[in-house]
Amino acid sequence: MHKLVPHLLLTLLLGLLANSKVRIIKNILIKGFIWLYKPDLNEAIHSDIEKYSSYNDFFTRKLKYGSRVIDNVNTSFISPVDGEIVDHGLIEEGQLIQAKKFNYSLEDLIGRDYKSLYSGGYFITIYLAPTDYHRIHCPFNGQITDSKHLGTSLYSVNKKAQESIPYLYIKNERSFLQIDSDGFKYSLVSVGASVVGSIVPFWSTDENFSRKKLIKEWNEGPGQKIQINKGDELAYFRMGSTVILLFEDSSKLDLDSLKENMLVKFGNKLVSLKNI
Repeated sequence: MHKLVPHLLLTLLLGLLANSKVRIIKNILIKGFIWLYKPDLNEAIHSDIEKYSSYNDFFTRKLKYGSRVIDNVNTSFISPVDGEIVDHGLIEEGQLIQAKKFNYSLEDLIGRDYKSLYSGGYFITIYLAPTDYHRIHCPFNGQITDSKHLGTSLYSVNKKAQESIPYLYIKNERSFLQIDSDGFKYSLVSVGASVVGSIVPFWSTDENFSRKKLIKEWNEGPGQKIQINKGDELAYFRMGSTVILLFEDSSKLDLDSLKENMLVKFGNKLVSLKNI
């Protein structure tokens, strides 16, 4: 069934509606979403839907100032998003696991340039439900040394799709950020999904971006070795999706805080370094 749905066309058409600033259209969409998913708007920058210019403006809403406390312990990696840990484990023989049953290739996920760096490393996959906060933040201080766009499809990444579509993450459009910290390297892969017409990087300044332009921006990156700090915004999704964190050396990580199906919040500790 997934193959019969024209995902890119559907995303384009729904994107036009989601970007509409016609008051009656955007209010119907926002109220429908609130009725269906019942999101908690207490942390949102605006609780009044009239203050959002479109459905997308509402969906990608920012947090109210001071609504989150960032774990600033030097050794802590914070969760970059709100979501649920659906998979985590060692990257063995260049393979990761999807939905606890499908193996997929590290090289196919991020390209061959970083295959040797992350072989023997660790991965954490976090699923963002539609009701979650959809901005992606820096989990640990470092420098962005590489950025790129990969993939072409836009399948759903909900739990049912994860359990039924092998190689889902390497089929879908995704962005990749390589981040080098002092003595430790990690990367962040943001996976798009159906009705996600875009993953928007923090360096994008054009509100009327096209898919083609965003791909170009991801491939060009923000500039040479941009310094980012824990908690800084990196990008945002236009719908529910998935983030995969890759760590270069699992032996340097304290993983005791990790649990499968654990709900996480941006700002809270995810894992920590044993030594810096």
